[in-house]
Amino acid sequence: MPKNYSKFSPNLDKGPYDHIIIGSGIGSLTLATMLARCGRKVAIFERHYVPGGFTHAFKRKNGFQWDVGVHYMGNMTKKDGLRKIMDFLTNHRLEWEPMGDIYDVVYIEGDKYEFPAGKENFRTQMKGYFPDDSEAIDQYLDLIDRTNRKGSAFFMEKSFEPWLSWLLGGLIRKPYQKISNRTTFEVLNDITSNPRLIAVLCGQCGNYGLPPRESSFAAHAMVIGHFMEGGFYPHGGSPKIAERTLETLEKLGADIFVSSEVSEIVVEKNRVLGIKVKEHFIPCKSVISNIGVNNTFNYLLSEPQRKKCGFDLQSVEPSSAHLCLYVGLNKGDHELQLPKHNIWCYANEHISSNLTDITAESAASKFSYISFPSAKDPEWRKENPDKATIQAITAARYDWFKDYEEQPWLKREEAYLQIKKSFENSMLDRLYELVPQIKGHVQYTEVSSPLSTRHFTNYKNGEIYGLAHSPERFNLSFLRPYTKIKGLKLVGQDITLVGVGGAMLSGMLCAITILKFRIWKVFKAFNEPLP
Repeated sequence: MPKNYSKFSPNLDKGPYDHIIIGSGIGSLTLATMLARCGRKVAIFERHYVPGGFTHAFKRKNGFQWDVGVHYMGNMTKKDGLRKIMDFLTNHRLEWEPMGDIYDVVYIEGDKYEFPAGKENFRTQMKGYFPDDSEAIDQYLDLIDRTNRKGSAFFMEKSFEPWLSWLLGGLIRKPYQKISNRTTFEVLNDITSNPRLIAVLCGQCGNYGLPPRESSFAAHAMVIGHFMEGGFYPHGGSPKIAERTLETLEKLGADIFVSSEVSEIVVEKNRVLGIKVKEHFIPCKSVISNIGVNNTFNYLLSEPQRKKCGFDLQSVEPSSAHLCLYVGLNKGDHELQLPKHNIWCYANEHISSNLTDITAESAASKFSYISFPSAKDPEWRKENPDKATIQAITAARYDWFKDYEEQPWLKREEAYLQIKKSFENSMLDRLYELVPQIKGHVQYTEVSSPLSTRHFTNYKNGEIYGLAHSPERFNLSFLRPYTKIKGLKLVGQDITLVGVGGAMLSGMLCAITILKFRIWKVFKAFNEPLP
């Protein structure tokens, strides 16, 4: 990664800036790259000491490394539109490794269900598992396609000028909201009465962070469609996404400041004037926030400004929190025969109760998601042939840790450490059950909690997916790049959908609202690498 990122100080002020972006997640990086390609002067301000948001990874002195957010991606074949945007951001300098014919495996009460890459392969596989539900499986795949086609128009409408949205937006949103207003369970229960089939089709629900009885089917359809052609992993691990994009931004003259937390968005007479970092004012023509709508409006704007924007999030909860066990092994993934595919493991077919009726002690036994980053990454195997890594995740409640939130990071009391230790032991038991060959080869373990997420991301409830992907979310028409404050715009997964793909889409939509017809210069540059 380029090494010249600095903490902002007045003597480093290289303005004036056209656009200041708060936060350095992939939504910000997408937007910044598109703006900079059109000659705009852009600066990114990041509170963390590492840019990249959930695309970054962390390392330990023993050489182990784990990604924190990007466990795999879909739509990364050469022909996919998302891949074309990714190549544009990374200046065609990032390769993607397919995870193989089977990219996800779901276990329910010990029964195994494989998810193959390719819609027709998926259709055949599911009908093999459920021969009496052949018609339901066809209906399901057809509904996924139809929902996502309507979703394309729904999300594109978010880039409309306010007057055009007022005129046509309702007509575009209404067809999609007929399905987005229904939960995943409601829709699937109309298709089939087989609870095991419903459970299998919802086996990847951790990718959008809500159980079937709470999630919008629209979110389910988008995520399932995203992975339908298989999973992919970046060569060199998830940090390469940000590294390569930041290199592109440096070539384009953008400024990136780390350890530089924005304390205020400065607004006067309903127009953005700039930002403050501590007490230093930095002027600009527009500010774009990528730190979530809750953080933006509750912490960086005054109450009158918040009311002016009409943001009311009382109907939508934050997304789920999680506990994660990071495991380092003293043998390579090849020697241990670790898979590339992810594992989703549920205690039984009642997925919603597995994810909601949990305690800190029971969570890992009811639900586990297991990822093998070293096995997915060909670069790791070349450089670390005698080491391997695993991540094992379960759902968590922020309330379990609330009593410790004011205690300093890495110095919290023994009771907090005991909760983490209990989780570690139960998750290791689950790992030894599912991947028994690793027993005796665990060299290093570390646990992150919702308080870890809060510490590094500033999400107040330790959530990882922003606003919950519930039916109510899709009725909030103000979740779009435009706000009612002139010069203030929004980007990130709250505006569109969960994950890297959703955040990238938000960056593109926000770029359209700023560049308008000049966006054609960006699209033209998709196949024109920088020197």
